[in-house]
Amino acid sequence: MPFMTDYSYPLRAGDLLVERYRLIDRIGAGGMAVIWRARDETLDRLVALKVLDPRLSGDERLRELARREAWAVARLNHPDVAGVHDFVRTSTPDGREVALIVLQLVAGEPLADRIALGALAWREAVRIGVRIATVLEVAHRRGVVHRDITPDNVMVHGEQVTVLDFGIAARIGEPDDDSTGASFGTPAYVAPERLDGMPAEAATDVYAFGVVLYEMLTGRPPFRVRGWDDVAADHGPPPVPEVPELPRAVAQLVTACLQREPSARPVAAEAARVLRAALARPQRRWLVPAAAGTAAVVGLGVLAWALPLRDSPDDPGQARTSPPASTPGFGAQGPGSPTAAASARPSAAASPSARPATSASASPGASPAALTVKQAQSAALATIALAEQQGLRSDVALDLRNLVNNLANSRATGRPLDAEIQSVYAKIDSRVGEGTLSPEMGERLRGDVAALARAKSA
Repeated sequence: MPFMTDYSYPLRAGDLLVERYRLIDRIGAGGMAVIWRARDETLDRLVALKVLDPRLSGDERLRELARREAWAVARLNHPDVAGVHDFVRTSTPDGREVALIVLQLVAGEPLADRIALGALAWREAVRIGVRIATVLEVAHRRGVVHRDITPDNVMVHGEQVTVLDFGIAARIGEPDDDSTGASFGTPAYVAPERLDGMPAEAATDVYAFGVVLYEMLTGRPPFRVRGWDDVAADHGPPPVPEVPELPRAVAQLVTACLQREPSARPVAAEAARVLRAALARPQRRWLVPAAAGTAAVVGLGVLAWALPLRDSPDDPGQARTSPPASTPGFGAQGPGSPTAAASARPSAAASPSARPATSASASPGASPAALTVKQAQSAALATIALAEQQGLRSDVALDLRNLVNNLANSRATGRPLDAEIQSVYAKIDSRVGEGTLSPEMGERLRGDVAALARAKSA
């Protein structure tokens, strides 16, 4: 780890910075900064201090990067992003100027350590992928591009997934101040367009996300990239992750994220919805022989034990089929364009029938396409009621009910309807981001709204 044996580095365990933060030990390091575990002696809590190497403190550009990282994280305020408490410029004990970011101390292990042990089970990979894609969706909607999504910058702790290190984040549309990209990011996760000096765009995060998702599913990166020359090289069509039982929609999503052309990649919101839908699908079931009065029927029932039931026409066994170069349902999604409505992409919406029934009005055997507007509306309202029972504030619950009812009763079609749906999604994400609605209830309610969108477009 850099700086560990470098005695010219001026900070030591036990040092007190800004008369408040007592350094305990180093927990990470990079080319420009060291991460310290520290104690906030004012509030008596542990924090993480990201300290720009004081030997680089004369570089105003690097100090500005540190300030922008604090800006980006504070702008998100998302439960899956390590929160920022403060940004401070101070001096080391020997008088050198230093910039530091005070961050939430996150428990867990880097996703990179998990992958180093081998590929993750596809459901675990997709569960983690949903959380990363949701963070990117919120970041992009608020004008922030992370630009360094890698397994090292994702922390996993039980069900919790935290995205770290917004150290090279930029505003969408901001000019790239390094035409080579050599000082930004890890080559294997850098989108090819970064080398062209293009302005910061959300599609670069989606590419990196595709690399991470492929790596989680297979245990290896999709392309052989060791340096910047490899980033610039055209590696041909993206490989399909060959994983048993992987839903075809997930395999198609991965290859879509890895498209060389930025406009051919899906937006983060769409990626999140595809992955949620994959998790919502029931796992493969086996027919249980019913009681029968004749030997013939019993024989058929016994035979049925060997016949798996497919839960949807999207057969997981077909995941190895290569999608076309331009995957239907993806692409033509420039970073500034609105996300397509769930009604336009049925496979990208969570199926309410994949969960325990939340509404007496919904037919237990109904498929998502069979739901009426009334049934979908009732399911969404039942989810809000359940969230309220779990502690959701009554005023927030009322606001969400009004949004669902307004959407259900709206006569808008086409683009106006798409805009209304996106407005509801944005409100749900806002409530999750501020902590008034749990991420689980937020994902569930999103699935209900997607079902309502499909019903209205039918």
